[in-house]
Amino acid sequence: MVVEEEICCSKTKVFIGRGVLKEAVHEIPKGCKIALIRQDSVDPSYLLQKVGRIEIEIVLRGGEESKSIESVLRIVGELYSKGFDRSDYLVALGGGTLSDTAGLAAALYLRGLNLVNVPTTLLAMVDAAVGGKVAVNMGNMKNVLGVFYQPSLVIIDLEFLSTLPKEELVNGLAEVVKYAFTLDSELYSYLKSNTTSILSMSGRALEEVIAMSVKNKLTIVREDPYDTKGVRVVLNYGHTVGHAIEALSHLRVGHGRAVAVGMVYEAIAGVELGYTKPHVVDKLVELLKAFGLPTSLEEVGLGSGISTEVFKAIVSRDKKVRRGKLLLPVVIDVGSWRAVEVPVEELVEVLVKCVK
Repeated sequence: MVVEEEICCSKTKVFIGRGVLKEAVHEIPKGCKIALIRQDSVDPSYLLQKVGRIEIEIVLRGGEESKSIESVLRIVGELYSKGFDRSDYLVALGGGTLSDTAGLAAALYLRGLNLVNVPTTLLAMVDAAVGGKVAVNMGNMKNVLGVFYQPSLVIIDLEFLSTLPKEELVNGLAEVVKYAFTLDSELYSYLKSNTTSILSMSGRALEEVIAMSVKNKLTIVREDPYDTKGVRVVLNYGHTVGHAIEALSHLRVGHGRAVAVGMVYEAIAGVELGYTKPHVVDKLVELLKAFGLPTSLEEVGLGSGISTEVFKAIVSRDKKVRRGKLLLPVVIDVGSWRAVEVPVEELVEVLVKCVK
């Protein structure tokens, strides 16, 4: 399956399916230099068999610790030393943190060279690899250094999922559930009807949910590529609380698990604020539990009773805050949403009530 989208002045082509790597690499013109940036836990042999020619190979550790400006500068230095120009290609092979780091390097080097994302986790396939947000952390500040930069090519080959631990598969399903509840009731129905097939990593079921998720995300990104129109905010559903959980746990709680809990508390907050239909919370919790995802702070080891001061300090730094108000995406019913401006203090008060 091939999905093409034009976003601003950039064209992104997405290949989805088992074994699509062989076909997709032909999109890289002959004669161009290729730099491979990969995660140390990812075996590159499958990709190397198909690509054949690599000028640079840089190996980074996975996880948040390698998602740093130091990693970006290392990549840029290697590209410069090998004489890469803007017609050449940087291939990012790994999970979401790897594609964020490599993507920022691609965006900064000579003001941009061609970026190819080859995600190897479900989370990266349905989220980080598409959409064009690339960023790194600084200390405990998540994604504080970043830009918008669209990949020219995304290769979602399900072969990479064959060795993915079930825990990582489940981690990625949180973002799929997000698309279902905010944008796509058809996806919600598919997830409910095919839970067993998805968890057993059935290729057909996974390809379907990945394709539906990618199409949902690209539709939103096309409409609001630079996150300035209040549309792209929907992609952050569950992330205000999710990022707070990541910060409070010092990034020990995985992104998908943090977002799963975040969606539950933001849904409860939506009910409290008068926007979300109460049955949404029940349906959300039911689906998350069916996939083995956490639905409470206790389940991610944080416990309840977070102080108002701590929560406010973290939420007030959210990138969606403007003049003391946060633009919050709230689900109205399954598959429908709206953006609501909520004063930070009011939102924190509601959230603290929810978690106690």
